Amino acid sequence: MNMRAIQTATRRIHRHALRASLLLILVAPHAQAGEITGLTWHSGVASVAGEFIVAPSAPNNDDNVGVSPNVVYVLQKNYVGIGPVDIEFTVADTGGVTEYRIEEGVFNGTGLAWSGYHLELGFGIGSSFVKATLGSGLDFDAPDFNSPNTFSMFFTGLPPSELDLIATGMMPTLEYASGILFHIDVPDGLGTFTLRQSPIPVPEPSTAAGLLAATALVVRSRRPSWCRR
Repeated sequence: MNMRAIQTATRRIHRHALRASLLLILVAPHAQAGEITGLTWHSGVASVAGEFIVAPSAPNNDDNVGVSPNVVYVLQKNYVGIGPVDIEFTVADTGGVTEYRIEEGVFNGTGLAWSGYHLELGFGIGSSFVKATLGSGLDFDAPDFNSPNTFSMFFTGLPPSELDLIATGMMPTLEYASGILFHIDVPDGLGTFTLRQSPIPVPEPSTAAGLLAATALVVRSRRPSWCRR
């Protein structure tokens, strides 16, 4: 083969390689999708395991109806005391809002039964945690709430709000709640945000009795004097 033929064949190979590269770029998923790129957990009362972030297959899918295909797993939170677990997410901008589903599991190792579970969105961790601002775009699938939330066999979710999810029920100690699922809208411009989660313990009998007595005293003090005779 002469030099000219070799050069022609080389140019043809380069053209095919360039076309293939461009095609891969066009069809490949976005590397940065208001995309969650990492997470770190912080807690003095629990340990966390089974964290896994799946690269979003549907970036910028705000107001997705039904279960979002974008998912973050936090399969084990082992509480040994009552208090918050703060999960701080790092976020890359994508030119839009990406809706994620979060799938979790929770173990109650506190020695106390729980009457509920509370999730909230904000920034910072520990004593520096600050609730997010309403209307910021970071929310639990507001305003339409058209993606499902489930809270395992132990809890039933109350109607969601923009920055809070609360579930009530009864979870005994030494039980594991699997299948917790909820959705978060993640906008651009955050850098980081925090998902705070806290169990709500069943009040001690003495505490509950004290609360009832205090409530009765307040109610009695508000009655007209002629009703107290």
